[in-house]
Amino acid sequence: MTAPPADTEETMIRRGPRLPEAPEPMLHVLVLAAENGETRRIPLGPTPFRIGRVVGNDLVLPAPEVSRNHAVLTVVGEEASLTDLGSTNGTWLDGARLEGNAPLAPGARLAIGPFALQYQRGRQREMERAAELEREMERAIRYVQALLPPPIPEGRVRAEWSFLPSASIGGDAFGYRWLDAERFAIFILDVAGHGAGSALLAVSVMNMLRAGVGSDPAAVLAGLNSSFQMEEQGGLFFTIWYGVADLAARRLDYSAAGHHAGYLLQPGVVTAEALTTRNPPVGMMPGIHFRTGSAALPAGARLLLFSDGAFETRAPDGRQLGLEDFLPHLPLAVPPAAGAAERLLQVARSLSRPGPFEDDVSILSLDFS
Repeated sequence: MTAPPADTEETMIRRGPRLPEAPEPMLHVLVLAAENGETRRIPLGPTPFRIGRVVGNDLVLPAPEVSRNHAVLTVVGEEASLTDLGSTNGTWLDGARLEGNAPLAPGARLAIGPFALQYQRGRQREMERAAELEREMERAIRYVQALLPPPIPEGRVRAEWSFLPSASIGGDAFGYRWLDAERFAIFILDVAGHGAGSALLAVSVMNMLRAGVGSDPAAVLAGLNSSFQMEEQGGLFFTIWYGVADLAARRLDYSAAGHHAGYLLQPGVVTAEALTTRNPPVGMMPGIHFRTGSAALPAGARLLLFSDGAFETRAPDGRQLGLEDFLPHLPLAVPPAAGAAERLLQVARSLSRPGPFEDDVSILSLDFS
């Protein structure tokens, strides 16, 4: 095949100069994240975008913490700004209460009452990539949620839980199962980091534990440590609390690897018993000898397990909170009342500033007859 002739000066003059391609227009999007991990993408235009509790706003957020006319988002050219309309509970921008009006940077996070939103802007291809990443995160969240155990409303062991994935999904996972007629295994784990990689490692560990790996907590953690060394997991490791309740012996054996304590509440006892052992996280080094602990498990005892996302939050004044801020509220979960997991989730919400949690929040409550 003969190559086409090169452009000559004559043909260049006849055709005219080649004009550069016009840049893609700037797109502005507001992303509303639901607690189940699903997202809603709302295109923004030059007309002011009003947010509030009542019909007539462009975005209606039905919650008592949201004012009737709460805030307005304005797009001018390639820039955007947010204005609080004198709302009662405030509009929070990147963790700080908004005073009046402020410009919005790409990726800015907004909190209005219990609702989490994110402002995005970019060219069409950039926004398509962002939307695909969100879909990937939604798939990862649904995958984890599909493997979580159902609550157990009655029987010798009763179990309930609350799970709230963060916007960028952390690596929380938990589960429980009967090993035999008398022994019941429980675990909660947290993979370092955020994103789909952390979630997938959590799923891998959860699937191994769901398959059944034994009743000796130290041996279980040693097996996990052998299987999930961080050099083979993209540098990821995880903390875990693993316990086995022996209902015949009325004993709870447990081992914590880098994870904070579980807490045992007993009828008539005011102070919760901290159940912990000094072990490094799983995957950080091979050949670890894991320590175990044991506690009496009388009838009517309640075990509370939770991830650090429940207490490593920031107060409305910006102060970093910790475990010591959360623990005084554990007596709210004293037996025999049900709903302990949900009540502790509400405690975590009340202590932290409005908006989404920065990490996954997992809370388990187990009652032993």
